[in-house]
Amino acid sequence: MIATVLSLLAAALLTLLLLSTTLHSSGTSDTSISNAPGVGLADDLVVQQALSSALTSIGAEASSAGGYGALDITSLSTSDLSISFVAGPTSSPSTISVGLTGSSGGASGGGADSSSVTLASRSASGTCWLAWKAAGSATWYGAQTHLSSCAAPALSSAPTPGPVTSSSIGWKQGSFPAG
Repeated sequence: MIATVLSLLAAALLTLLLLSTTLHSSGTSDTSISNAPGVGLADDLVVQQALSSALTSIGAEASSAGGYGALDITSLSTSDLSISFVAGPTSSPSTISVGLTGSSGGASGGGADSSSVTLASRSASGTCWLAWKAAGSATWYGAQTHLSSCAAPALSSAPTPGPVTSSSIGWKQGSFPAG
């Protein structure tokens, strides 16, 4: 009987401690999921997928137009209505900044295509994700962290590989670098 009374007393004390802690808490817990683990990674993946889809659309448009140099924002916007293209900076994951360089000698010009396209979009985490492509060249992917907006740089030659930082774009050939 003494053991039963002691166990009931212990249970009552633990219950009192739990209730005291709960009732005296500040009640300021954050119920949003924006800071939950994995949300930043998911945002980054959404932007990377959008850039990959945009590269596919732009590649098809460039093939029919005679190269990347023959493209412009208007033609890109009509080629894929699910993607918003802009010539300047973007701070939205659903809008892609475009930088075009060079001239196309492709289908109509008779010479080699020396044009390229750079795409950029910003994820909610503040990482700017980029993709670069030129005719007959491998695709390069880049990232730069802690930015409030992204603008695709017009690169006339393939990027140089490097680390991802807040002060410079880290490029990697064939796949997105670790952000």
